[in-house]
Amino acid sequence: MANLKANGVKKAAPVSPIKRPKDLKKIYSYLKGENLRNFTVFVVGVNVLLRAGDLLSLKWSDVLDEDQDIKKKIMMTEEKTDKRREVRFNEDARSALELYKQSIKQLNMEDYIFKSRKGTGPITVKTLHRTIKETCMELGIKGNFGTHTLRKTGAYHIYINNIAENPSIISYLQKILNHSSQATTLRYIGIESEEIDDIFDNLKLFQ
Repeated sequence: MANLKANGVKKAAPVSPIKRPKDLKKIYSYLKGENLRNFTVFVVGVNVLLRAGDLLSLKWSDVLDEDQDIKKKIMMTEEKTDKRREVRFNEDARSALELYKQSIKQLNMEDYIFKSRKGTGPITVKTLHRTIKETCMELGIKGNFGTHTLRKTGAYHIYINNIAENPSIISYLQKILNHSSQATTLRYIGIESEEIDDIFDNLKLFQ
């Protein structure tokens, strides 16, 4: 439910990560068959943890080397913080980019990767927001989703998949997400108190 600000104006509820692996697989399969551009922005988005504006600003010249192979990492300046950051492309992200690249008949290195069908610019954050919401609705995935869902989803699964063996993973995520505290990071990625209890109850480092 939406929260109320002090002046009585409703504040939109924060968007959620996609927590269930089976829902992620449904979106992956659906978009891969429906729209390769949207498939690629989804796969890359959940894997590189960039803000939507930075994700959509990527050009082919940013991610391709001189042989037109997908780079494993790049340096970029975040729009919001103006900080330099290393961005790593794992196998899933590189595979999606390669598949999408192969579908483009005339690739221009200075084109935006996630190019709009209107003009030469990238799709807008608003368009990406609508695409994510409509895709989840189409597939019957319940929740409040939007552009931040991509970043939150990746961070959530990094946390869940690593916390048992590497409790310091939250510090890594805090740094990547540029948060002031670990508590902020846990709230951002949608870790509920019950999940925190389960995670630590199942932490068995010496068994």
